[in-house]
Amino acid sequence: EYGVELDPNDATALTLLGQWAIELKEMAWYQKKIVNTLFGGVPHSTYEEVVEYCERAEKAAPGKWNRNLYLLARAYTAMGDRGRGRCYLERTLRAEIKTQDDKLVAEGAEEFYRKEFPGPS
Repeated sequence: EYGVELDPNDATALTLLGQWAIELKEMAWYQKKIVNTLFGGVPHSTYEEVVEYCERAEKAAPGKWNRNLYLLARAYTAMGDRGRGRCYLERTLRAEIKTQDDKLVAEGAEEFYRKEFPGPS
């Protein structure tokens, strides 16, 4: 959050906050129990927060991070906005793969697409 305080339009920091928020939101119950036992609680997170961070990142630097597009796809789909989720997912799948992270994102996006949107595309 400090990076966003210094520069509210830092797409990298915003994408990382979106990643953090979705990881907290989708943490398995047993992981939450372990974290709660060891650290006294798990920070609260919502898909709306993921969208807020990632939309700001996308506005600041459109298409900079394939991961950001994928996070938006997952969050919108989880919130029930399947049309917007699919749109971001398709943008993720069309994005150029330039890094190892982009490759991992593409693999995750392909699996997510098959699971959430089965059948002919």
